[in-house]
Amino acid sequence: MDANSNRQTTIVTSEHVKLELTTAGIGSRAVALLLDYLLIVALFCLFWLFGGMLFILFGGDWNDLLLDYVFAFLTILLALLIGAYFIIMEYYRAGQTFGKRWTGLRVVQENGQPVTFLSAVIRNFFRLIDSLPFFYFVGIVWMFFHSKDKRLGDVAAGTVVVRDVQHDRERRKLRAKKWIQRFKANRSINIQLPEHVEKKLEREDWQLLQAYIERLPSLHKSKRKELAQRMAGHFCEKLELDQALMERPVSFLISLYEKGYEDWSI
Repeated sequence: MDANSNRQTTIVTSEHVKLELTTAGIGSRAVALLLDYLLIVALFCLFWLFGGMLFILFGGDWNDLLLDYVFAFLTILLALLIGAYFIIMEYYRAGQTFGKRWTGLRVVQENGQPVTFLSAVIRNFFRLIDSLPFFYFVGIVWMFFHSKDKRLGDVAAGTVVVRDVQHDRERRKLRAKKWIQRFKANRSINIQLPEHVEKKLEREDWQLLQAYIERLPSLHKSKRKELAQRMAGHFCEKLELDQALMERPVSFLISLYEKGYEDWSI
């Protein structure tokens, strides 16, 4: 489990807007880093394969000294590949390497702006120090005690790694969709709502409904029903619907959510 996944940080943008974001803890960042290194190793293996093909093409009779030069060259190439990969990806892909994207993480400036090229260079240069003496020991210790889960490179560069809001939203939607499918498979909903009822929903109503639906997979049965009854009463009254719909509040709210999804979902 990501031990620090629940830490929150407040970012004040240049427009003086406060953003509440969840910082990425040691566990999620370790997974992202592992995925990135696996990708880099795969690319490096292609270089080795290419080098081996050249070796065979030229007769395979290189002397030991030349082989030492080739090995040294490939070692330097690997170091440059690692550094260039993180710098280029974080700068040109708005703070996301492939590993960070797959795990729903993003690097941003402390003011909420995208990572600058200089920041990307600094935070990845300090990666050498964070990885000392082995397996990112310095970086892990620094993150463990830092209130914003920053490694030394983040402190030097003025950056912070956070959970990607859009990624988390899509993940919650997917979980809710799977839960609804199981719910509908075990019982018949068959709730008919008037045409264009979704047109009567205001944005605040939709946000309330969406928040409830996305919490369904994690709610206890009793809590789920209690919240559903209160919300069903609110929507029946506001949309001038038959109060009988409150007899099956969860099914009613799911039907209402599906009815307005196309118009309101972003």
